[in-house]
Amino acid sequence: MQQKRCRATVIVEFGGTVLLAMNKDQLVLLPGGGIHQEELPIAAAARELHEETGLVASALTFLFSHESPSNIHHVFHAVAEGEPIAADDAQSLIFLKGAANASDLYMSLATRTILTKFEAIRSSI
Repeated sequence: MQQKRCRATVIVEFGGTVLLAMNKDQLVLLPGGGIHQEELPIAAAARELHEETGLVASALTFLFSHESPSNIHHVFHAVAEGEPIAADDAQSLIFLKGAANASDLYMSLATRTILTKFEAIRSSI
């Protein structure tokens, strides 16, 4: 049985939208990536956010964990500074307005599920 990869996943809001990254396969994901050995999930979240979007997290709040078929996501909400630009694994950035389940974006199931969970708790953050 293959061990699941631990991933830091970051939700960043901009004016009522959520920042998403499109990869080279045109798949839309939340910013984030693998957690290095001996790296804290919160440190990985800050690093991955900066690598993929150029943003610097001024605050990160752990929200929840989500297990997908291939990853264990440690999901964080970020307050970030800077102008977002696609870099590293992100080919382009997308700003999602509205509910993830109503979107016709080619989004990973894990991203759609995480965003739906986030939408349910958003008012309590």
